[in-house]
Amino acid sequence: MRGRDKFSRFKPLIRAATAALRLLPRPVLRWFWSWSDALPGLAGATLRYCLLKRLARRCGDNIMIGPGVEIRYPERLVVGDNVSIHRQCYIDAYGGIEIADDVSIAHQSSLISFEHTWNDESLPIRDNPLVTGTIRIHADVWIGCGCRILSGVEVQGRSVVAAGSVVTRTVPAGTVVGGVPAKPIKKIREEGAYERSLGS
Repeated sequence: MRGRDKFSRFKPLIRAATAALRLLPRPVLRWFWSWSDALPGLAGATLRYCLLKRLARRCGDNIMIGPGVEIRYPERLVVGDNVSIHRQCYIDAYGGIEIADDVSIAHQSSLISFEHTWNDESLPIRDNPLVTGTIRIHADVWIGCGCRILSGVEVQGRSVVAAGSVVTRTVPAGTVVGGVPAKPIKKIREEGAYERSLGS
């Protein structure tokens, strides 16, 4: 049985659990998030999903969050439907992160929506002001393991980010990118076909 089939089967129970969590303050919800790693398999994933529904700015259906995932500033995070974020990923939504439908983010990847400046020489670099930039991951994207998606990046639809890549600029639709920094490796579909399939 696929994950989305399990989700449909238990949707009433998930809705009830999410509603119950609305009674709890956010610090308690964050404590439950840390504790969820102690729950095995489906139980832990279900609890993390219910917590994300409560904590995120917006969260769709059929979301799988693996163990060890850290999400900072979840109130600035938008997640679509059918999204998987695998174990030990680090998501910092300080500058805003939007993840569309049908996105898979493999284990130990990071999305960081801000960067440090270093212009004020009277301060250590770590104490210089931050500059934010929203990360936008469009629909039908696969991000391989150990990737780094940096501030202000847009990964357009039906694209693949190869394992170990550091993405510093926009990824065109229908493209495989890889490397440090990530560069296009090949197109995975005819130019413009993705946009036509969306009816645009």
